[in-house]
Amino acid sequence: MGALLHFSDRQVFIIGELMDMAQDLVTDYFGISSDEWRNYRYEVKTLAHLSQAEITDEALAQICMYECLKERSVTPTSSFDLYRICLQDNRILNAVKMSLNKIQLRPLLLYIFTHELSHIVRFSKYFKDFFASPEEKEEEEAIVHSITYEMLTSVSDRSLDCVLNRYRNCRWNLCRV
Repeated sequence: MGALLHFSDRQVFIIGELMDMAQDLVTDYFGISSDEWRNYRYEVKTLAHLSQAEITDEALAQICMYECLKERSVTPTSSFDLYRICLQDNRILNAVKMSLNKIQLRPLLLYIFTHELSHIVRFSKYFKDFFASPEEKEEEEAIVHSITYEMLTSVSDRSLDCVLNRYRNCRWNLCRV
């Protein structure tokens, strides 16, 4: 097995910009106020900063949830959930490379961030349980792919078309929800 690919410094730099774009899209879609965002605690980590348990061969990114105690607190009710978006750099970079320039990194990352932030909002608002059954998780994935598609079709960027097309079979008709 060869060495795992990691994002370059330049690629890491654009992550913040794309996270801001994704958060704006999710904010508008779910009608979230800036005050409400403080309740959705999350962070993004790249492969270089993931523990072994946060690395997967099954997805381009995954969310891990941690229960954290608020500072200077000892009561159990003073905890909060922290969601970590675990980027699988090697899988993302290989997906771009294997698509032979049809899928570009920026639109793929925007899709990933919009998708993962949608999950975080849905978990935080209790639309879906983070610890749902495998069948429920599969259904949640289809719903979130559909929501992500809805949000990203409002972005006027032709380079997104290849990414949206790539995930067309993952979407669920939201009328069934």
